[in-house]
Amino acid sequence: MKLYYSRLQIELTRRCNQSCAHCCRGESQNIDLTKEIVDEYFEKNEIYYIGTLLFSGGDPTLNGKILEYIVDKIIEKEIIVDMFMFGINGLSYSDELVNGLNKLRDYILLKSEKQRHWPGVLMVSQDQFHKEANPEVVEKLQRLTYFSPINKHIMKEENILPYGRALENGLSKQQPDLNKLIDYQKNYRIREYKGDTYLVISYQYISANGNIINDGCQSYDLMDEYALGNVQNQCIEEIYTKGPLKKLKRL
Repeated sequence: MKLYYSRLQIELTRRCNQSCAHCCRGESQNIDLTKEIVDEYFEKNEIYYIGTLLFSGGDPTLNGKILEYIVDKIIEKEIIVDMFMFGINGLSYSDELVNGLNKLRDYILLKSEKQRHWPGVLMVSQDQFHKEANPEVVEKLQRLTYFSPINKHIMKEENILPYGRALENGLSKQQPDLNKLIDYQKNYRIREYKGDTYLVISYQYISANGNIINDGCQSYDLMDEYALGNVQNQCIEEIYTKGPLKKLKRL
C-alpha cells in the first residue's frame, strides 16, 4: 500500500536553545531524530506523495544534518513533494540544514506534480516570547530565495495553545482538547486508483523518538502518551490497519 500525505511533519529534535513561556511542548528534551529511525521509516514504507513537508523541533537548526539526510532519502526514493514549510528561532545557523533545503528546493522545482515556482518557505519566529534573532544568522538566511521576511508581531492570547509551558503559565484562553489526538478516523482513508491502493493521510507527525502522532500541536508528554505507534516497530499501513486502529471504520 502506497502512502499519500496531504501534510507530513517531521520533528528533527526536541532540543531547544530557548525556553519560551508560551511553548506548547513543555520542557525541551535531549532527543534527536537519528539516521536509524529515518532509515526504518523510509525502508518500511512506500511513500508516493507528500503535499506539504513540514519540519519542527525544538529548534531544527540544532539537528540540521538529519534534515539533509531526509532530503537525500526523498530524492533517492523519488518521492513527489509539492512544498516545504517550517520555522526556526533564528539564534543559530546550520550549513547542513541549508544544504538540505537547497537540495529539496531544486528537487521540488524539478519533480513537483504542480510545477511550483515557489517550492517552500523558511521563517524565523519573532514575537513577544522569542528572543531577538541573531543578526548574523538573519543576514545569511536572507540570501535564500525561500526565506520569508521577519514579521515581528504580538501573539494574541486566543492563538496560544493550552499545553506545555503555556498551560503551566496560564497564558492561553483556550481549553485543552485531545480530540485531534484521539480522533483517528477523520485523518485517513483508503483509496484505489489505477490498480494501486493508497493510504491517504491528511496529517501525520513523526516525533524525534520515532513515534507517530495524529496531532503535533501538543506537549511532548501528551504526544508520547497518545502515539499511534513507532516507525521502528511497524510500517504505517500496519499501524492503521492491523494495530490499535484496526477496528476503526474506513472512510
